[in-house]
Amino acid sequence: MKKFSALVIVLCMVFTLCACGSSQSRKADDGITIGVVYKQSGNAYFQAGITGFQKAADELGFTFMHDGPDDSSNDGQERIIRNYIDQGVDVLCISANDAAGLVDVCSEARKAGILVLSWDAKVDPSGRDIDIEPASAKVIGLTQLEFIAEQMGYEGQLAIVSAGATAPNQNLWISFIEEALKTDSKYANIDYVGVAYGDDDYTKSYDVMKALIDKYPDLKGVIVPTTNGAPAVAKCIIDEGKDATLKMTGLTLAHDMAEYIHGGVAPATFLWNPIELGYVSSYVAVAAKKGDFKFEAGQTIEVPGFEGLTVEVSDDGGLILYLNKLNKFDDTTVDAWIDAL
Repeated sequence: MKKFSALVIVLCMVFTLCACGSSQSRKADDGITIGVVYKQSGNAYFQAGITGFQKAADELGFTFMHDGPDDSSNDGQERIIRNYIDQGVDVLCISANDAAGLVDVCSEARKAGILVLSWDAKVDPSGRDIDIEPASAKVIGLTQLEFIAEQMGYEGQLAIVSAGATAPNQNLWISFIEEALKTDSKYANIDYVGVAYGDDDYTKSYDVMKALIDKYPDLKGVIVPTTNGAPAVAKCIIDEGKDATLKMTGLTLAHDMAEYIHGGVAPATFLWNPIELGYVSSYVAVAAKKGDFKFEAGQTIEVPGFEGLTVEVSDDGGLILYLNKLNKFDDTTVDAWIDAL
């Protein structure tokens, strides 16, 4: 608990310091200014991502502003982006709530000479210059599926509790999960009952999980590919007395899920490091603005602590760059990650 409290204090300090500087453009005469947009304000995952932007800013000397809507809405993100356009930022780094919903405003930004990078959750190709992701969507999706299938003994009812219905990254991961459930014979005895949406809200995620348990009392496995929803789902499973027969996995922060991992309801969960995602996104943004990095397939970029970062063509036809790191939090490793995630 002391480690958790310390992490919250540190992240809140970083978040507050950055936010104070975001109320106005801090662009130096010859400097680069980045406008960071995330899905939801006050979300610990994105606060960690901002820590990565700050670390890179300390090293590279750029300035940045950051903001996200309280309600995880596309409209809220659009208003923030228009504000950044008016302030004359050089680069936008956006984690999109709706991949298609931001294309128009991002196209306006690009016409104004602003580079548009999406990170964590893509903007559709027609609205971005490049997307930066932790690992391929297929790897992220199938890693979760294979783990929960093992816990289920490859049979029984399986559900997914996701974020919003339009969330592009969750939907892509889920598409690979659903395709594997349909086509891979080793999952033939798994009865997939579908997706419920908790909208990245703790209370709603808890409620939809309870509704799933009520509707499917023999439910055996749950995948929760959203950091805000996972603790709520775990708590609901325990409160409903199902933790002996119903297991979950997903994409989570270590400090949010340690008690549930140690308790066995979530034998393991997975996540990349959002600090690293913000850090690499910053390096790409600055290098591209300075002309040291081109938005072309095959281009490479050097970032301290990373190797082999190469631009690829994504499944959606746009450009993408993967960090290719995915961490597993289980009973033996989760505590070591609490201070970081």
